[in-house]
Amino acid sequence: MKKVKVIAHRGFSGKFPENTVLAFREAVKIGSDSIEMDVKSTKDGSLVILHDETVDRTTNGKGKIIDLTLIEAEGLDAGSWLDPALKRIKIPTLEEALDSIPSDIELNLHMWPVPETVGKTIKLLKNTGRIDNSYLAVDANQHQLARKLHRRIRICNMRYQSDPEEYVEETRKLKCPILQFFSPSYKVTKELVDRAHSYGIYVNVFFADTEEEMKRLIEIKTDAILTNRPDLLIKLQDNMQP
Repeated sequence: MKKVKVIAHRGFSGKFPENTVLAFREAVKIGSDSIEMDVKSTKDGSLVILHDETVDRTTNGKGKIIDLTLIEAEGLDAGSWLDPALKRIKIPTLEEALDSIPSDIELNLHMWPVPETVGKTIKLLKNTGRIDNSYLAVDANQHQLARKLHRRIRICNMRYQSDPEEYVEETRKLKCPILQFFSPSYKVTKELVDRAHSYGIYVNVFFADTEEEMKRLIEIKTDAILTNRPDLLIKLQDNMQP
């Protein structure tokens, strides 16, 4: 049976503070194939890794990341919300995140839909030799910009999805090689996966954190699964191999 690619969602976020160097290193340590992270910009234009628009949920700070300078963002505690012993964990820059992840680990970069952020990210990927083993998860408004900046950059079509069949067709029309089904909104079926595959589209699914759902997605031939528990998915696949 073909192995499904293990994408550590925000790193090994099921056990470590999400979108931090610690979560990325732990995801690599257990054997994840790919790491997903969220790229945002600070007030002074630095690229940092954070999912939310605000720092409220995952740090001891308050306010929007776009209203903070890099120095202010780096001074926040991004770990003790999960474990008091991790109070020295901070919001990493994109460069620090890349430095913590070996170049053979694929990067799934979920981009804030801001042209400057997309442009700076592509430039950094080029300068660090990571273009060919990375892809940008961006909405339709950013596809042309990304391709204009680098013709080889791979794109995952990202948008809010209410109609998955329409989403597959849109991805085909945009000539994106990757899509990412959003399972909280609907059930990802074999028919949806087969339809995407018929167009040559690579299928990610967000997300699965239970062995039952992981096994179901493997059986319907999903290509990759985003998970907060990459350890469970790795163990499950090891046990399923003949």
